[in-house]
Amino acid sequence: MYLLYLDESGDPEGSGTRYFVLGGLAVFERVTYFLSRDLDQVLRSQLGTESALPLHAAAIRAGRGPWRKISRDKRTAVLLEPGRVLRASNRPGVVLFAVAAEKTSARRGENLVRGCIEQVCVRFDAFLKRRYQEHGDAQRGLVIVSEGRFHTRARLWVEQFRQLGTQWGGLHNFCDIPYFAQARETRLLQAADFVAHAVWRYYEHGDKELLSTILERFDETGGTMRGLIHWADSWKVCGCPACASRGARGRQAQTEDSDAGGAG
Repeated sequence: MYLLYLDESGDPEGSGTRYFVLGGLAVFERVTYFLSRDLDQVLRSQLGTESALPLHAAAIRAGRGPWRKISRDKRTAVLLEPGRVLRASNRPGVVLFAVAAEKTSARRGENLVRGCIEQVCVRFDAFLKRRYQEHGDAQRGLVIVSEGRFHTRARLWVEQFRQLGTQWGGLHNFCDIPYFAQARETRLLQAADFVAHAVWRYYEHGDKELLSTILERFDETGGTMRGLIHWADSWKVCGCPACASRGARGRQAQTEDSDAGGAG
């Protein structure tokens, strides 16, 4: 079984930013312990002691909450480490997914979050399908989402996707309804927070420092990125990694691709 841990970055409703990101990582069940252990080692190596500090990327960057007493240099060093851990993690036991959604007047709030969850679920299901078709590895998936403003309705949305299908077709490899937890309870949701934050920083601010450390770990086939989706306000060709991997077809290919029943 693969467990898909998801968290969000950015405000799906506010007008002060352009992008909202839903992102995270699918982890094979026998890899979860080792990845959590390696993330714990980040704090031991950087802070010199066993620590229960949450690896929440935005708080580390801004020095908020329990990170306010940690020096800027140390926080900067800690912030880079989850990317290193994810890049070096087990293959194919860890695979990344994210949707970077540009907000519009018609696409924000609940509607925006629902669309992002739908897109990630379709691509996670497609990954599981390919594991079976290409490697004979029959796996099921379970989604674990960080609790947020829409998590109660998100459970209903995913169940509807399972039972009634998505706009790109049905989901066939999910074993149960999604589960929800607070990010502080598990390092793997904190890793999902890192992925979402890294993607948001790139699309919102053009800051590629964090994304560059993990870009190679997003789901891809044949040189085309399947796991990173740029859901933009127009179909103009874009130079971002997700669009560039699709060549001249650009963003539109991300919702037209025949893989995963119509999702790239």
